[in-house]
Amino acid sequence: MSVILNDKNIMKINSILLKNFRNYNNLNIKFNNNLNIIIGNNAQGKTNIIEAIYFLSITKPIILSNEKNIIMKNKNVAFLKANISYLNYDNSLAINLSTNNKKLYINNREIKKHSEYIGKLKVVLFTPDSLNIIKDSPNIRRRFLNIDISQLNEKYINILNEFNVVLRQRNEYLKHIKNEKVSCNFAYLDVLNEKFINLSLTIYDYRKNFIRNLNYYINNIFYDISGYNNLVLEYKTNISFAENEDRYNIFLEKLEKNYQREVFYGTTLYGPHRDDFDFVLSDNNLLLYGSQGQKKMAILALKLAELNVFKDNCGEYPILLLDDLFSELDIEKRNKIISYLNQDIQTIITITDLNNIDKSFIENANLYEIKNGTIVGCITNYGRISEINE
Repeated sequence: MSVILNDKNIMKINSILLKNFRNYNNLNIKFNNNLNIIIGNNAQGKTNIIEAIYFLSITKPIILSNEKNIIMKNKNVAFLKANISYLNYDNSLAINLSTNNKKLYINNREIKKHSEYIGKLKVVLFTPDSLNIIKDSPNIRRRFLNIDISQLNEKYINILNEFNVVLRQRNEYLKHIKNEKVSCNFAYLDVLNEKFINLSLTIYDYRKNFIRNLNYYINNIFYDISGYNNLVLEYKTNISFAENEDRYNIFLEKLEKNYQREVFYGTTLYGPHRDDFDFVLSDNNLLLYGSQGQKKMAILALKLAELNVFKDNCGEYPILLLDDLFSELDIEKRNKIISYLNQDIQTIITITDLNNIDKSFIENANLYEIKNGTIVGCITNYGRISEINE
């Protein structure tokens, strides 16, 4: 299944400005509307450009860590700005990050709520660490769901934030009962349960709908790029509901039945904070039975499926960020992936060399050579690219 794209419905980054970000003291780079290739040896700063775009979109680093670490060493403030366009409208997004705070701006106006900022620059990201979506803990998969759905719907961010507040309050109260050995104020717990259940059910619905939309595309893409068939994402919760059942009362009964158990552990044992999903290939869990190659192809299929889901939900295609995509891929698989990328969508990709890359893939691309945090050349002519490899 090919991804059919319409140029009028593609979000684009025209340029980004970085100051004191990672190893970039001052960088101003303009992008091609379609394919942009960042080339260089390892540890030169290629991935930092990808991360800068991601940070401008999500307001978080790619890898969960102290985000102050993205500020250049011996500097106190980092500044990032992107000029973007969609449907002939131009906007600017900016983040000013200091050791004390983080400020977000849209068109030079400070935005206080993250929910009003996130989603203005939509991205789909693949890095080698994306394999952790399959291989790592359920928390990584929940983070994937939360980031993507938040880009698609501002309401989800607000609901998730409200849920986390209620979850924290409920956990604190359960710990209080356990540690202080006091009787439960069931009237107070009932109020918490009501809020918790209603927010949980809403989050379930958002996540199930998103998984269902991904499943509409993912298997056909997976088959095209890997040759394997029957890939599906299976969403898992620790509370199951049959169709047309009273979900609220089933949830409430679950909480009431397990009240003593939750007090014993001092935490909430049921709800979307414990959700998960599996990659299942021909009825086999890919985590347990899939090869490394199948897992990588499954993640790539997931990322390509996201493009369509974003378009279906928002009427626009996101920017595709691909970091070190071709490492460990043979030539056949490289070319199959390229057949999906060589389309009318803004893609920013990092690679270490152009060996075994078809000329038709890069002849209309912008190519930026990076050395020690500096762009040493922007090349758009294939002949000059050849000279780099010689």
